[in-house]
Amino acid sequence: MKLVKIAQRCLRSFGVEVVPNPPSDWVRSRDSLRRVLNKLSIDCVFDVGANHGGFGDQLRDIGYKGWIVSFEPVRAAFEDLSKHAAARPPWRVFQYALGSKAGQAEINVCECDLLNSFLTPTGPSQTLPTNQIVGRETVEIRRLDDLFDECMAGIPAQRLYLKIDTQGFDLEVLRGADGVLANFQGAQTEVSFVPIYHQMPKYFESLREFESRGFSVVDFMPVLRANKGPLMMEMDCILARNSEPV
Repeated sequence: MKLVKIAQRCLRSFGVEVVPNPPSDWVRSRDSLRRVLNKLSIDCVFDVGANHGGFGDQLRDIGYKGWIVSFEPVRAAFEDLSKHAAARPPWRVFQYALGSKAGQAEINVCECDLLNSFLTPTGPSQTLPTNQIVGRETVEIRRLDDLFDECMAGIPAQRLYLKIDTQGFDLEVLRGADGVLANFQGAQTEVSFVPIYHQMPKYFESLREFESRGFSVVDFMPVLRANKGPLMMEMDCILARNSEPV
């Protein structure tokens, strides 16, 4: 797999790319993200719920060269994220969760740490057999309103994109960013059609909150299908300011 990635990067440097036929969900999602970032002229991406840095790596792999500002509260994931960021600058990292209220809280650490959440999982399923709690960790929560100036110190970026992937906590992040949200031209949030956590917002609740803040839907990118079949459980929703010509 590592040799495949190296080969793909070499081919991209010559403007050539090999993709599955027909294109997979991942390929379509990647191309949609690249198009939106380019169309909006984004030069700084806020990556909330960065985990090990997978989204940041994806950004670099699709040719994005601007700033990345990542947030990851869980210690083990943050340590790995820091290594990824150092290897693919410019990339700044903060060991915080973001939310609507500053303080400390316990986060549920799941068997698959991509599923770590402040919400309680609904439990293992055929689609997600690792969706179960194996531990808890006390983490610090900050409001983006209070942290924004520190995040942007020394970064000359003008066009910002807010990506949120916090396993059911996205709207809490959004509510803690109302004072600085006008700085963001685009946004991305994970929306749920089949909840994998208790008290997880429905997709229409998520869309309503973003739309009430001046964003409109640009595209949806598949995240999770039930048993790899046609039923969609989660998607990433890409949004842009109503004033932006996408």
